Amino acid sequence: MVAMAALRVQALFGKGAKAAPKKAAKSAPAPAKKGGASRSGGWLGTDSQNINLSKWYGPDRVLYLPGGLLARDEINPVLNGTLPGDYGYDPLGLAKDAETLAKYRANELLHARWAMLAAAGAIIPEGLAANGADVKGATWFETGAAMLNGGTLNWFAVPFVNFNNPLPLFAVVAVNVALMAAAENYRRTEDGPAGYAPGVGKFDESVYSNMDNLYPGGPFDPLGLADDPEVLAELKVKEIKNGRLAMVSMLGFFVQAAVTGEGPYANWSKHVADPFGYNLLTILSSEDRAAVL
Repeated sequence: MVAMAALRVQALFGKGAKAAPKKAAKSAPAPAKKGGASRSGGWLGTDSQNINLSKWYGPDRVLYLPGGLLARDEINPVLNGTLPGDYGYDPLGLAKDAETLAKYRANELLHARWAMLAAAGAIIPEGLAANGADVKGATWFETGAAMLNGGTLNWFAVPFVNFNNPLPLFAVVAVNVALMAAAENYRRTEDGPAGYAPGVGKFDESVYSNMDNLYPGGPFDPLGLADDPEVLAELKVKEIKNGRLAMVSMLGFFVQAAVTGEGPYANWSKHVADPFGYNLLTILSSEDRAAVL
């Protein structure tokens, strides 16, 4: 399906490209208007955004280095500007062919979405606990230990309100694995049961027909973000860019936890309170820092 989406975008921006397949996902970017710019519905249809898709798609898109340092004919031809977030950057030569690139892109996008959820899950509970909420095991690397120590996690914590979770850790893990395995199987096979989505209502299994398994839309788009294909094309770029940042952030959270023994919110708040006294250099030069493996 990713390869199909790539062909569709290539048909829009590449000269002499093959036409898109007839079963085109509704999430494919629409052709840019003259000059590559268009007036669209904007975020949630607010009619407040000028979109220039040629910045991110096609042979004339922005690359990871300026023109004086990188010639366009030096870019791997497989990276032809059809994928969101393609800046021609492939130092390891992973994009050997279109099929391989499609597999890597699918894995990257899924990991990016998980990383965005993980980054929020690491910061928000700790931030709530630091501001008075009773969140057990609020620091992300202490959550499992807090549950194993005869306790249960307060799954949903809002300032001044807590909803207890009575399940032990092994039950929570089992439930999550079962639910995620089912969801991933539905995504992989492009098939699933009937269901209900807010803003969409009930839907049956026929909704999965011809659905893009990376950008499904339909009942999985209750906010209508994919209603305007040009807005969707821009949102795809924003999603992958934020997802890449989140993956790097999670790596930083791991390293910070090993070095300082604290969570990201504590590290951030201390740095904001004293930028010159609490930063990378002062931590690494301090004798009181946590031991590093």
